[in-house]
Amino acid sequence: MLDSNMAEQGHDNLPEGGETEQVDDDFIPVDALPICLKCLKPCHPLQNYCDSCDSNDVINPLASYMPFVRIRFRCGFCGDMWRVVLYDKEASIILRSLCLFLTFAFAPILIIVGFPLFIIGKIENPELQRTVETLFYILLAALLIIFFALYYLSH
Repeated sequence: MLDSNMAEQGHDNLPEGGETEQVDDDFIPVDALPICLKCLKPCHPLQNYCDSCDSNDVINPLASYMPFVRIRFRCGFCGDMWRVVLYDKEASIILRSLCLFLTFAFAPILIIVGFPLFIIGKIENPELQRTVETLFYILLAALLIIFFALYYLSH
C-alpha cells in the first residue's frame, strides 16, 4: 500500500521496482535560454519569434495561442510551402502540386496579412517595427469592422 503523501505528490503509479528515472527538468540550469530552431541563436524567454532570422517557428510555445501573435505562425506555412515548390529538389511532383495548390488557396491571407508582416519584419529598428506592426493591426481591425458593418447593413 502506498503512503498517502506519495499519492499526493503524484507517485501513485510507480514502476514495479519502485525506482523512477530522474526528470530532465532537474538538469536544466536556472539561467538557460530558449534557442531559435533555425539559427540556434539564444533568445529571451518571453520572446515569441527569433529576431535575427526569418523563422516562423515559435520560441514561446504560447505564441501560437495568442490572437495577434499567432498570425505569423499561421501564415508562415504558406512561405514554407512556396519554398518546397521552388527550392526543394527532393520533393515529388505530387507534393509540389499539393503545396502549389494550397499556396494559391491561401493566397488572400498571405497577401492581406502575411506579406505586410513580412515587410514589417524587415525593419531594422525594433521600436519602429513594433510601432508599424501595431498600426498595421489597428488598420486591419478597422477594415474588418467596416467590412462586417457594411455586410450586416446590406442584409
